Amino acid sequence: MINLNYFLESIPNIEANTDLREPQIAAYQAVFDHFVRQRNSEHAIVVLPTGVGKTGLMGIIPFGISFGRVLIVTPQLVIKDAVLDSLDPEHPQNFWLSRNVFNKYGDLPSVIEYESKTNDWELKEANIVVLNIQKLQERLDSSLINRVPSDFFNLIIIDEAHHSTAPTWETSMEYFSSAKVVKVTGTPYRTDGEEIEGKKVYEYPLSQAMANGYVKSLERIHYIPEQLFLTLDKNDETLYSLDQIRDMKLKDEEWVTKSVAFSKECSTKVVEESLKILEEKRKTGVPHKIIAVACSIWHAEQIQELYEQFGKPTALIHSKLKKDTLESRLKSVENHRAQVVIHVAKLGEGYDHKYLSIAAIFRPFRNKLPYEQFVGRVLRSIDDEESSLEDNIACVVHHKELGLEELWEFYKNEKNKSDVIKYIDRDEVAGERTSQSKIEKQTGYVIEDGDGRTERDSYIDTELLKERERRQAQERFKLEKLKEILPNLPDETLLQMVRREEEGISDPKILRPDRYLHKKKRNLDDRIKKEMVPDLIIEYNIPKEGSELQASRLFSKHQWLARRIKDNAGLIAAFIEQRVNELVGNSSRETWAPEEYEAALKYVEDVYKHVKSILDSEFK
Repeated sequence: MINLNYFLESIPNIEANTDLREPQIAAYQAVFDHFVRQRNSEHAIVVLPTGVGKTGLMGIIPFGISFGRVLIVTPQLVIKDAVLDSLDPEHPQNFWLSRNVFNKYGDLPSVIEYESKTNDWELKEANIVVLNIQKLQERLDSSLINRVPSDFFNLIIIDEAHHSTAPTWETSMEYFSSAKVVKVTGTPYRTDGEEIEGKKVYEYPLSQAMANGYVKSLERIHYIPEQLFLTLDKNDETLYSLDQIRDMKLKDEEWVTKSVAFSKECSTKVVEESLKILEEKRKTGVPHKIIAVACSIWHAEQIQELYEQFGKPTALIHSKLKKDTLESRLKSVENHRAQVVIHVAKLGEGYDHKYLSIAAIFRPFRNKLPYEQFVGRVLRSIDDEESSLEDNIACVVHHKELGLEELWEFYKNEKNKSDVIKYIDRDEVAGERTSQSKIEKQTGYVIEDGDGRTERDSYIDTELLKERERRQAQERFKLEKLKEILPNLPDETLLQMVRREEEGISDPKILRPDRYLHKKKRNLDDRIKKEMVPDLIIEYNIPKEGSELQASRLFSKHQWLARRIKDNAGLIAAFIEQRVNELVGNSSRETWAPEEYEAALKYVEDVYKHVKSILDSEFK
């Protein structure tokens, strides 16, 4: 018989767990704060970059938060299968056991995949139900909405939440309106560009993931032809240079990028470059692979032919494949038979295979969401024990005239922010199918002349930080201190106290004020040093190690700061901290009470706006 209080009565190892990543624990705490301590019913949004641990986070969120069953909703079958593989209680490497959240099978939650053949007994016996969004379509008799009452789930977790505006999602949320909802995503905006509905309770920027070594380093390599000539349509024999087409405004940029994308000659150059990189990477013995993206199924088949001409085994993945065929091809990737994966609108998000290290782009992207999702496929890092530093550098390869320069700037900025974070931290450490006929009408032939070249941009070249022992040692120290205070309590009880030490579920009493205040201080410090300062440095193009800000109006009343601190990054951080202290009315943070930290977290936003207004006048 199912225990509906399972998530309240279980004693998982979460907050003192050194096998969990810092953002997983922090995101869990933020969701717990939102629903339990603040008793907020608004949807909670958590933003975590690819590779940081979204599935693991979904596995720990319910504990202490859900008063009954949990529903995990995914946007497509590939993502659903990945979630199930990670959270399968019968698998010896499931997330909860492998990350020491629990150490006994008997402590794990019961998990089922919902399908049309799932019976009522299976539903009632499940702590967690995982399904693809299609199984919630109200028009289907087998829809879960037509099978269970509206209060069947106490908590709903939506994976890849930027999809959550489609009618099926909205209908489902209305039906299960009494449930708490957590939306987990790597992108804080919807597919239509609007903000996701709900309150963002936690965000871990990609720049911090880079600085902490959670994701691969990344470089961009684009092929630049010496000369490029195009016809205006497939039946035209007149050749125009790219400059002529642009200067004479014969065609727009969208036409140019489509023509390049469907050009066999241009695609062959990208295939060759990606294979050169693959050959070099596989010399380490690690089974690196290429993931390629095409415009359509027909286009993907052409790209597949090009790779196979070079003797590389490929796996073509698209939405028209039957389930058995799809599974077989994905298995060929997992067991290293295929060295090249080509996809069309199927693996752009949610598919994680750490040996995907080269992203070959054969299509123009019009907006950054699908572009970021595709690049994210090569960011998952390879474990230290089986890799060298070189193995954890991923590559993005494409033809220069695909028009992707502006989209790449996002990664350039994240790298620069990562550098600022590490620069500041140094002091702390020291102290669907398209027909061929349709394509022919929309593009022209592309002919290259001369010898092309490649250009390499190593924007995200972060050193993969391996030393996190300081924070882990600090957590172990606090746990040992708790054991000294309460030596007669068993370990399992102490673990429960660690997990709930900031707020009890039945009694919100703060059991460890020192930990509570430490968390508040860290939230304030992170907001200033890991978000505000990097954003300002990048937005206003201020050299982080320069001294230009010493003459800024910001320091007209704080000249002593300008005299004491010599670099721009430190000056911004010191100014914000000083103004917040002044507004709180207490410069000694060691003596701050909880309400003073709460006030500081509000004041810091006002100070940030003030700094921006001054910098606007001085640097724009």
